[in-house]
Amino acid sequence: MRRHYLRIERMAGEFKREFQEFWTQTADKVRAYMFCACENWSDADDMAQDCYLRAMRAWEQFDGRGSRQAWLFAIARRTRIDWFRQKKRERVGIGSESLGKFYKAASEKPNIDNIEKVWDAVRGLNAEQSQVIHLRFAAGLSYTQIAETLGIPIGTVRSRLHRGLKGIKEHIGEWDNET
Repeated sequence: MRRHYLRIERMAGEFKREFQEFWTQTADKVRAYMFCACENWSDADDMAQDCYLRAMRAWEQFDGRGSRQAWLFAIARRTRIDWFRQKKRERVGIGSESLGKFYKAASEKPNIDNIEKVWDAVRGLNAEQSQVIHLRFAAGLSYTQIAETLGIPIGTVRSRLHRGLKGIKEHIGEWDNET
């Protein structure tokens, strides 16, 4: 009996180390992805925590057919949907006052002089394009990981990203022409 307990304890320690390493690599990206949905750090943290609890419970169900990060973002996506259903809220875009915090969470530095123009344009995109833009640029996922996360072909990811970026460029061009 003691030998069985020690084996379980050793397995639990291995799982804890593996999950901790995974969390360290992905937590900022998941938190930024959640923030894109709600523009509130407290709610983003709650959603991220729920996402990681779900991932921990389903850890052994990962079948290795894609990256574990894409698997996590599929869980994150479902967590967001469930959270909004529960809260009965509408999706809110990113406001200009929150952009600095958003970039800090995403570990990226803005490289555009007037970043508010970009996020105004992102808010104007349809939900599918906006989601791909957020997964690519806020969460830093590859095209393949986005396809796995959303359960769509990689070509669809590319076309949504292309159309979204084109829409952002057109919106910024219109805005520049008005000033």
